[in-house]
Amino acid sequence: MNQGLVQYLQQQIRTTNERLKRFTHSPDGKKHPRRFIFVKLQKYIDDFVGKKSENRMVVIPGFRGVGKTTLMAQTCTEYQHKVEKILFLSIEDAKNLFDAGIAELMSAYEEILGNNLESVKEPILIFLDEIQSDPKWAVTLKSLFEKTSNIFFCCTGSSALVLQTTTNLARRAVFEKMPPMCFPEYEMIKNGVYPPKLKEKIRQAVYFSLSAEDVYNNLLPLQASVHQYWSKVNRADIRAYLAYGTLPFSFVMPNESAVYDSISLLLDKIIRQDLPILGNFDQNTLGVVKRIIFAIAENDTTSLNVLEDKFKINRLTIASIFDALEKAELLIKIPAYGSNMTIAKKPNKYLFMSPAIRMSFFYFTGQESTYLTRQGKLLEDSIGSHLYREFIIRDQGAIRYDSQQGGADFILQILNNKQIIIEVGMGDKDKKQILNSMKKINSDYNLIFSSSGLAIDKEAKTVSIPLEYYFLM
Repeated sequence: MNQGLVQYLQQQIRTTNERLKRFTHSPDGKKHPRRFIFVKLQKYIDDFVGKKSENRMVVIPGFRGVGKTTLMAQTCTEYQHKVEKILFLSIEDAKNLFDAGIAELMSAYEEILGNNLESVKEPILIFLDEIQSDPKWAVTLKSLFEKTSNIFFCCTGSSALVLQTTTNLARRAVFEKMPPMCFPEYEMIKNGVYPPKLKEKIRQAVYFSLSAEDVYNNLLPLQASVHQYWSKVNRADIRAYLAYGTLPFSFVMPNESAVYDSISLLLDKIIRQDLPILGNFDQNTLGVVKRIIFAIAENDTTSLNVLEDKFKINRLTIASIFDALEKAELLIKIPAYGSNMTIAKKPNKYLFMSPAIRMSFFYFTGQESTYLTRQGKLLEDSIGSHLYREFIIRDQGAIRYDSQQGGADFILQILNNKQIIIEVGMGDKDKKQILNSMKKINSDYNLIFSSSGLAIDKEAKTVSIPLEYYFLM
């Protein structure tokens, strides 16, 4: 046994309180806010400790900056005085310092316990951060899961974790993806305004009604509750939310400049550490990734041929970069609507999982002053991320865009049996693009998310839905 690794682990256990506080508190001593997913994680652990559930492993994937480490540290802190043995480790640190993976760390922990994990009688909580740093994480966790029923594993890592998961582990672990913050979460944390219990009612009305009339009739009774919520909210918060508020670390930053500096560093880390796991890229290629992302921030439907000419990189390599950024959940790919031939000829549209990423490029190029003309793109990122979260990762649908001039922003296909044309805008929005897309797309009904009031055009099968409803989903 590597005694240096044992001593490292002893040091980690001894300094747990200090390490946790670094992740749960800002430098001035303020506690970081808890996200909605904290309650869900708490229930998994309570059920494990109370022997009410067989769920003994929760894996939390998400792209860097959404607060995974903070969530885990907050959960660990919550149970420090409820469970006798708790271990909180960064696999990334252990890999860098000792080239040790999860298996070696658990062997060292057995040395400290003076017992093997199979013989553990009392519940132990083990929190492992950045598990993608260990290439063998999936097979190791599967083996550990089968050794004992008295250890609960909570693990976080990059979005690519799901792609590396074996079928065997997928049957044993619960995967809880951690997306950027939604607007009600932002308001709850920033201003203590708790959301009404309307999300599922609005979602069902908007996406699972039978017709435009049903959408309208199902949303109308919710209007008073929606208005009541917005009477407590400063609408100027929408701008801050879209500009940087989807990322929780923005709450502890002194100003916007610090937020965007942090986003820039976050992107560097994704490019340097996550992309090599997701694709075979040399250093020269990695060196231009940030410039390619910026090109997408400027024009989200730029073709591969244009990018090939601009960056002097083979278009297949650029396609591989986009594929990796999509797997890292930094970008959301939206193909053109139509036949396979149409899709092949038209460029994909790429939106950002967090509009703050796009806004950071505007900031560094001095274009943040044009926010009013660009906020529509930030809203489109937000809605694209919402549709991705609600349908793509649930395997319940697909998102396309109408590539014709003047076509609609999104075509949502739900479970191969429904099509909804969607247009979005921060101001008032007419039906022109919806009507253009209806000429070739046979939709069940159409939606316009905008600042207009709740209204229906029965002839155009179109419901105008105020953004106040959208931001509550």
